[in-house]
Amino acid sequence: MDYYIIDLKKLFSCCAPINKLKQVFQKLKKEKENGMISIDVQKKILDNTVNNILIKQYPVKYSYQRAFIKLLIGELEQNGDEIDDDVFVAYCNLVSVSEKDLHYRHFLQEHGDLQYITIQESINIISKGTTGLCVWQGALHLAGWCSKNRNQFYGKNILELGCGVGLTGLSIINACTPKQYIFSDCHESVLDILCDNVRFNLSLIQDKISDETLTLNDKLKLRIKYNDSDVKVIKLRWEDINKYISEDMIAVHDVIIGADILYESTSFYSLINGLNFLLTSNNYAIIAATIRNEDTVKKFLNQLGEYNLTYLECDIPEQTVSIESTNVPVKILQIFKQD
Repeated sequence: MDYYIIDLKKLFSCCAPINKLKQVFQKLKKEKENGMISIDVQKKILDNTVNNILIKQYPVKYSYQRAFIKLLIGELEQNGDEIDDDVFVAYCNLVSVSEKDLHYRHFLQEHGDLQYITIQESINIISKGTTGLCVWQGALHLAGWCSKNRNQFYGKNILELGCGVGLTGLSIINACTPKQYIFSDCHESVLDILCDNVRFNLSLIQDKISDETLTLNDKLKLRIKYNDSDVKVIKLRWEDINKYISEDMIAVHDVIIGADILYESTSFYSLINGLNFLLTSNNYAIIAATIRNEDTVKKFLNQLGEYNLTYLECDIPEQTVSIESTNVPVKILQIFKQD
């Protein structure tokens, strides 16, 4: 029984689709005598979800919390169970709470020092002219793949392109201990939230960055040391990758990664051109692509050949958490320069 409550906690904390939690309730009821969910179990469910101290301090979307309590009440009523007063109290406390522009999601980690990666994001899919202020399914798949392949990242120099709010990178830093990890994005609002997320999760002593350094290089937004990893956040447009390489802003990287960056075909030229500058015979890129439009991804793969780049499709580990309501497939591609 307790493992079902742990599943509810894991799914609730990252705002998984409500129907996923409904499935867990169905399994929980099958294990209970007469299918009943006792008052004690109801209290455990509340303590691990809406009343959890992490959720109280850094709340997930309030509309999501209300939907969860409605689901719980509906399951109990359907069962004919006695409903604990605390369930109604929890719902009443949420009814009058106004939604904010930003909310949190908490992703359980299997490896590393951090139990959860906590991500602040926009409540809207498109906000301030970008989709980069939300976590997408590709980032979750890529984080899981990297965790399963930690040897490819341990002690390595890694650059992430179009990193968004930072879930993949924070997971890699936590689970894989790279020598250096560079988050990069081009949107100022994304970079602001990204820096907050990096500071929040990697809250150790921040390296001093002199005013002179910031004046000379306004692309560097943040630099901190976490365990044995040197972590940086930089502003980087794909069109400018060759310029930054020539200015020695970006050292040679062992791995270049990206999640959900293949959604717009108009950006493929600058992305592939940038990869062409970054890739050598001694490194490679790992890109997670959510396949919402098969033709779009095919167009990207076809254009790789124009730059003497090729790819392999990687096996994807089983995904236990979904953060999208539809079952959209994800491919993980290893891209490298042909000899």
